[in-house]
Amino acid sequence: MMHDFAMTASHVIFMDLPVVFDLDIAVAEGESGMPYRWSDEYGARFGVLRRDDPDAPIRWFDIDPCYVFHVANAHEAGNSIVLQAVRYPEMWRDSGGFDVEGVLWEWRIDLAAGTVSERQLDDLGVEFPRIDDRLAGLPARYAVSVAGNSWVRYDLSTGSGLRHDLGSGGPGEAVFVPGAGPADESNGFYLGYVYNPERDGSDLVILDASDFGGKPVATVKLPQRVPYGFHGNWISA
Repeated sequence: MMHDFAMTASHVIFMDLPVVFDLDIAVAEGESGMPYRWSDEYGARFGVLRRDDPDAPIRWFDIDPCYVFHVANAHEAGNSIVLQAVRYPEMWRDSGGFDVEGVLWEWRIDLAAGTVSERQLDDLGVEFPRIDDRLAGLPARYAVSVAGNSWVRYDLSTGSGLRHDLGSGGPGEAVFVPGAGPADESNGFYLGYVYNPERDGSDLVILDASDFGGKPVATVKLPQRVPYGFHGNWISA
């Protein structure tokens, strides 16, 4: 099953990973979990397709078994594709619950050699990585992820992370809003909904990208709670 895919300036990368649909679970009476299970027999691979030749055969690259819900970014580096995403060692092996944490990971697909190398960037459990969308498919330095009651901004070149603690709040995905001028990842703001348990409501928290660990620029107390969601985007007027 593929939940997400990656794209660079010249390629699309598909992730064919060992979570499969289980019809027996889907129709089972009283079953409330996800109708998917981990398969040790399925294998795992990346498929690379050139964007300028969509009818060409997909090139497949075997990787170590894992699962990925969300990609941070991918870009080209010489004859290689660098892909960064949140990787789970497995998913839904024995149940349909979410009982495994994912961590930030990097794969390097060598198109000339036909090989893939990989490395773990951090050991903190995270999800929903986002970059400056103007740099999607291009080299980006930063990705911001949700980690428990905080947002973490990763330097993708080193794997180091800077945490912004939101106290008892429950954050959703943080979206980058660029400032005026060229694509400078420190010139802008991060916006996200944060559940405030003290008043059973939601806040819109705004951080200055140049001072990610500092106090919010603004915390907008919304008149009613915003239900938890997955993704969001900023659309300029």
